[in-house]
Amino acid sequence: MQRFHILLLFLYSALTLTANLLPAGEENINKNKFRQLTQELPTPNSFRTASGAPGPEYYQQKADYRIFVELDDEKHRVRGHETITYHNNSPETLKYLWVQLDQNIRAQNSDAKTTRTSTLQGRRSAIAFRRFHQQFDGGFKIEYVRDANDRDLPFTIIKTMMRIDLKSPA
Repeated sequence: MQRFHILLLFLYSALTLTANLLPAGEENINKNKFRQLTQELPTPNSFRTASGAPGPEYYQQKADYRIFVELDDEKHRVRGHETITYHNNSPETLKYLWVQLDQNIRAQNSDAKTTRTSTLQGRRSAIAFRRFHQQFDGGFKIEYVRDANDRDLPFTIIKTMMRIDLKSPA
């Protein structure tokens, strides 16, 4: 079992949450009448049966989160830290973990900024909205990642993913 302390600092804006809502997408249904069963169901193994039910060696990973957050109304930011207790129940040892950082889609260097289109009605609203998002850096600002013994852990952030390299395999 590994424990990690991650200090997160990120900005928050109600406008960002309400203005970037996307319409629900269509379901991804395979309508090919000649599709093969092997394309639809995985090959059975010791972890999953042919029906997809758990097999004799089935396992699930587990992560417990303790999140502490402070809202700073004057500076318009949220600051916090969290402790993740990760339980490796797999037969494999882990040398690193991946953590999803969805908030980084609102970072200044996000690819989403190059593909975003405004859905606001009216020219003034769209221009003001665009200016706000050019200045707003809403991604995580991670200051450190440490293990349960308060030792720094090396990490790499690539867009919305963070890889944490473990000091010893778990």
